[in-house]
Formats: sequence, structure tokens, C-alpha cells
Amino acid sequence: MSDLAAAVVLGIVQGLTEFLPVSSTAHLILVTDLLKLDPERFGLSFDVALHLGTALAVLLYFAPTWIDLVLGLFRGRWRMPALIVLGTAPAAIAGVLFQSAIEREMRGPLVIATGLVVGSVVFVVAEAIARQRRVMSEIGVVDALVIGVAQAIALIPGISRSGITISAGLIRELRREDATRFAFLLATPVILGAGAKTLLDARKAAELLAATDVLVVGFVLSFLSGLAAVAFMVRFLRGHSLNWFVAYRLVLAVLIVVGVIAGIL
Repeated sequence: MSDLAAAVVLGIVQGLTEFLPVSSTAHLILVTDLLKLDPERFGLSFDVALHLGTALAVLLYFAPTWIDLVLGLFRGRWRMPALIVLGTAPAAIAGVLFQSAIEREMRGPLVIATGLVVGSVVFVVAEAIARQRRVMSEIGVVDALVIGVAQAIALIPGISRSGITISAGLIRELRREDATRFAFLLATPVILGAGAKTLLDARKAAELLAATDVLVVGFVLSFLSGLAAVAFMVRFLRGHSLNWFVAYRLVLAVLIVVGVIAGIL
């Protein structure tokens, strides 16, 4: 497979799986390993491009909400922005403290398979006990912290940031569509932060200038597919549960275990 074709695949995979509850980290690790991609072409700078593409997608989709939140600050409406900051804090702290260790120690296929199974169990339990009687305007400090901690747990490959944060919202009795919107609002600064951290880790400008065609393709495709995924999820979860994604996650977990046994992964 050519580098450009690989960039197309990775861009689409990142955009779709960042917002579908199937774990983007797990899919990127698996695809990268299966395709045996050159780390010089698909290293830190490429990760930056993918993260910025998905960050732009969710920012654009929720642009009216973000504009309203910013303007509201000048009118004394600080409650929701403060809750978003509070909900973002656990993942930001966990990322600073544990991201490097997780990337070194928890990228193996069996860890991913376990994360897929555990995340699926969380989805099923959350949907089973969900009462969906509260709306986004009723979110409080405890809700933001619970959902924020869930987002921090999603650093583990296979869990899925969108899936576990929406599940946390359901457990806190939010309506599914409101849990989805708040989860994606919390995800926006975290995805931007992940891109910024990776950018700083890259250090050398020369690396960012290398393989420009691959970076552009990855960015554009992650943006377009991410925008489509956000729009789909917001609409889909108005009338459907997270359980629709459980079968895919479990089948993927089984395939990963089979791949390990067969020596493919």
C-alpha cells in the first residue's frame, strides 16, 4: 500500500472512530500494525494532523454552542463553561500523568481486546439502568466530574471516549441526546490538547514539514469523516442505544484474540 493510500485509510479510521463508540486508539493501533506503516512517515506529526482534523470537525459542528458559551461569559453566564472546564480536568490531568506510560505499556492487542469487552459491558449496564429524565441544563458539578473521570478512563485503548462518557451521562440519568452533546463538548478541548501535546513532543519543525502530502491527506480525511461521524452520532442516539455498537466491539475483540493466537498481531 502506498503512503498516500495509507494516509487515506488512517484519516478515515481516525475521523470515524474518534466519535463512534468503538475506540479510535484501538483502531489506529491495529491498522498501523496490520499495514506495517513506516513510523517516519506516520509518526508524531501525522498524529497531530489527525487530531487537529477531528478537533476541527467537532468544533465546527458545535460552533453555535461554543459561540453562545463564549458570548455568555460576557453576560455572566459562566455555569456551563465552568462545568466543561471541570469535566475536562480529569482527562487533562490523567493525560499529563499517565499518557506516556499508557502508550508504552498498554498498546498491545490483548489490552485492546479487553478494553473493547469492558467498554461493551459498561454500555449495556448504562443502557439498562438509564432513566433519561434529566436535560443538559440540569447538569451539575457531580455530573461533570463523573463524566470527566469516565473520559480519563478512556485513555485506555479499546474503551472509547465517546462511548464511556455517554454511558456516564446515562448513569447520571441524562437523556441520551443530552449526554451525547455534553460528551462531545468535553471531548473538544481534550482532542485539541492531545494534538497540542503531540505537537510539542514532535519538537523539530523539520518533522512537521516532512511528508506534507501525507499530513494534508490525513488532516482532510479525518476532518471530513469526523464531521460525518459527529453528525451521525448526534442524530442516531436520539432514538437508538449504544447497544447497537456492542456486537461490532465484541466481534472485533474476538478477531484480535484470534489474530494474536495466529501470530498475525
